[in-house]
Amino acid sequence: MDMQETGPQPAAADVSGTSQMAEEQLLIRRLRLENIIEGAMDAIITVDENQKIVLFNRAAERMFGCSTREAIGQLLDRFVPARFHDAHRHHIHAFGQSGVTNRKMGQLGTVMGLRSSGEEFPIEAAISQIAVDGKKYYTVILRDITERKRVEDSHRESQRQLTTLIGNLPGFVYRCRNDHGWIFEYLSEGVSDLTGYTAEEYLIQRTTSYGENIHPGDRERVRHDVQVALEEHRPFELTYRILAKSGEVKWAWERGEGIYAQDGTLSYLEGFVTDVTERKRAEHLLRQSEERYRRLIAVSPYAILVHRGDHIIFANDQAIKLFGAIKAEEILEKSLKDLFYADDHDIGPARIHELFEGRAQVPMIEGTIGTLDGRAVGVEVSGARFVDEEGPAMLIMLRDVSERKRLQEQLRRTERVAELGTLASGMAHEIGTPMNVILGRAEYLMDRVKEEPIKRGLQTIITQVERITRVMNQLLSFARRKAPQRVPLDLRTVVEDGMEMFQERLARNQIRVETVLADPCPMVLADADQMSQVLLNLIMNALHAMPEGGTLRVRLEPEQSMVKLTIADTGHGIPPEAIGKIYDPFFTTKEFGKGTGLGLTVVKGIIEEHQGSIVVESEEGNGTRFTVLLPMSERPAGHGV
Repeated sequence: MDMQETGPQPAAADVSGTSQMAEEQLLIRRLRLENIIEGAMDAIITVDENQKIVLFNRAAERMFGCSTREAIGQLLDRFVPARFHDAHRHHIHAFGQSGVTNRKMGQLGTVMGLRSSGEEFPIEAAISQIAVDGKKYYTVILRDITERKRVEDSHRESQRQLTTLIGNLPGFVYRCRNDHGWIFEYLSEGVSDLTGYTAEEYLIQRTTSYGENIHPGDRERVRHDVQVALEEHRPFELTYRILAKSGEVKWAWERGEGIYAQDGTLSYLEGFVTDVTERKRAEHLLRQSEERYRRLIAVSPYAILVHRGDHIIFANDQAIKLFGAIKAEEILEKSLKDLFYADDHDIGPARIHELFEGRAQVPMIEGTIGTLDGRAVGVEVSGARFVDEEGPAMLIMLRDVSERKRLQEQLRRTERVAELGTLASGMAHEIGTPMNVILGRAEYLMDRVKEEPIKRGLQTIITQVERITRVMNQLLSFARRKAPQRVPLDLRTVVEDGMEMFQERLARNQIRVETVLADPCPMVLADADQMSQVLLNLIMNALHAMPEGGTLRVRLEPEQSMVKLTIADTGHGIPPEAIGKIYDPFFTTKEFGKGTGLGLTVVKGIIEEHQGSIVVESEEGNGTRFTVLLPMSERPAGHGV
């Protein structure tokens, strides 16, 4: 009984213990599965035969933006774009009928998912099926491949761009071994444009090698330069000749470098080669052209400048000489306004500026340039516009016409003097005798009349007749002026004597005198009487210009191979319209009866006969300055005449 009662008890205990252990193991497996599912990086979704969701893990929540509570019981179509619904259902149904238990990730290709926000995105999926109690369940594992697709698309676009770029390059890219023939391992199609051989002939048929295509005269140099660069682990750049398939010799430019393994050993060479045949031909022609034009410019009688932007960029030897420079750098970087006299800015630079306005060429014009040592030189100017690789520029040609102008002016003066001589001689004959008769009669009557009004009238007649006589004598003196007797002369003495002669008159007219006379001052080669005449005329003009008093400045100093005499006043100045006429015979700015208009004509004639120059600077209301330059004598000052 007891045995019967107690006998079965261990068996019951065993069953109960076994069942509990099985439940515990099942629970453990279930917990493990849940942990795996919930902790998975990929979205895991399980649907029943009707494609309703029965499992939706956390990764799926993150992927689709939908909670598990919202997803459970929903059709899987909710997470598939509408246009794929029919195809998606058909695919799962066919998979269920196929007998295949699973399809691995990637076997389904790329499908599209739909987030709760409405955004579509690419998905890679794996699917499996299982039957439980006669029902089928489908589990899909989904992976968002948006970023991977973006990278793949970018990579494909980069590859396309690279292929297009390489195809459009004016040359070819390569990868080759560093062997004797430089056998290509990769080569773009552009190689045929340079060598005439196709990429297939180099890569597949191996009927030629690039090393064989290099001109025999350049092979050793090219190989040497490449190997030196590889030893130094630096890129190389080469220019060499190629023997094309047609037999034509071409020029190639190459840039390449060695590609090294991690252990430092050379794996291969990579680089780019382009055809520079036309450039080489152009350079050769350019060198020939430059040499030809260099010779023409060197022997040209014209001063030639090239002007670009706002400054000079080239000056030939004649230009350097014309401007009194020693080297071209003294002229370069200057503007046209720096070179032309201010009075000619509306002529020279303005006309040249027309070239930049589109005119191809400016006709010959005349102007005045200022040399570096301050001289004014008359020039003929012409220009032409051209365009090179640096942009538009102007070619300016100048020719010194100062000597021609001097001769023309001298001829005009000679003609005027001849006319004046003829006029003076005729006037002296036709007017001199009647004037003497009038003067004699007036003086005779002056001694015999007592009435003051009559005497005053006679005195006026005598004064005017004497004035006419002085004018006639000055005309005769001007017309018959003797040739200068040029000897070494101390101009300082002439100035001091002249100033002493005017001392009393200067003081009476309240004119202050400032003199700066170099001591010693080089002697000049001049006629003493004519130099006195020059000085007296200039000082007299200054006195007439300062009727209310002022300052007279007299300066004497050496300047290079000349002696410079400056006489300046603070008087009323000369009107601008009169500056160009002051040396003309009979032209005067003085009141009627105070000048003949021959003084400055005589002065200019004397100075030019002495191979000197005279320049006037004046501003109306601010005084006048005359500057006289006379050649130095070889005999030093202090040696006497």
